[in-house]
Amino acid sequence: MITNEILKNIKHVHFIGIGGSGMYPLVQIFHSKGYFITGSDNNETETLEAVRKLGIEVFLGQRAENIRGADLIIYTAAIMADNPELIAAKASGAICCERAEILGLVTSWYTNALCVSGTHGKTTTSSMLTQIFVQEGTDLSCVIGGKLPSIGGSGKAGSSQTIVCESCEFEDHFLRLFPDVSIILNVDADHLEYFKNIENIIKSFHKFATMASKAVIYNGDDANTLKAVEGVDKKMISFGWDKKNDYSAVIKSKKGLQTRFELYYKGEFVRELTIHVPGDHNVMNALAAIAAARYSGVSWEGIEKGLDTFFGAIRRFEKIAEVKGVTIVDDYAHHPKAVSYTHLRAHETSA
Repeated sequence: MITNEILKNIKHVHFIGIGGSGMYPLVQIFHSKGYFITGSDNNETETLEAVRKLGIEVFLGQRAENIRGADLIIYTAAIMADNPELIAAKASGAICCERAEILGLVTSWYTNALCVSGTHGKTTTSSMLTQIFVQEGTDLSCVIGGKLPSIGGSGKAGSSQTIVCESCEFEDHFLRLFPDVSIILNVDADHLEYFKNIENIIKSFHKFATMASKAVIYNGDDANTLKAVEGVDKKMISFGWDKKNDYSAVIKSKKGLQTRFELYYKGEFVRELTIHVPGDHNVMNALAAIAAARYSGVSWEGIEKGLDTFFGAIRRFEKIAEVKGVTIVDDYAHHPKAVSYTHLRAHETSA
């Protein structure tokens, strides 16, 4: 695991693949810290245009000469080993780091790093939580796996000590983070080419939970999550349908993309809330976001406004159009369980 020592004497940071959604938040954060930034990518995108608006020079096409003068070179996992720019970077004497390593380092800069993990729902929950902080008036930083319309992209650099970070278990990337609060939405079989079996996945989530410096927020109804948090000696905050959890919910009504539910804290009614993303699982995502927000000191009013102004992240059951009574949505779902959720949501919203 890399440390802040690598940043000594660093002035010029170069990003290979600067237009990636995972790179953009890091670019913003490093730019806000006063580093001189350059970057390269192969295709024009909205993100590249946003990067240029920060005054950052972007090279289109990846060539050895692009790295000239860089002290630290950050590249995405998507960059192939035979990429000429990456080859030149590793031969240059500059420090070279993969994006996941740098993301881990960045989370260590904040005293309220809220790291959102889980097989399903990470992007939606991270986006919900970000929206809540935005409505509360907190100038947070965030790194999200999808685009959130209210912040104009997949992340932002803020001035507060709060960062919301989507935390992916792929190849144990989330074990490189420095979470103050580890949030576990659920634990399911995924990335089996790396983990091999569910037992190894549970072990990694257990490590992620133990890494929290302050608290763990977890799904108290999910059997695999309960195995993952077993024996973790941290402040433990649970959410789920069962009222034995710290945060629980009872659905009152569903209409189109909207769900209204009663919120309970330690079995006591708090208030009714509305979300504008369909599906019971999104009520669970909302509970996780609520728990993290309340732990961070967000008001109930900020939470209610945040959820009421959240209409989903891009490509997470995103409503594209309605044509002759047919609703068209775009959804990123690819895991079999996620696909089944999408199928169910489609039936619910068309009913």
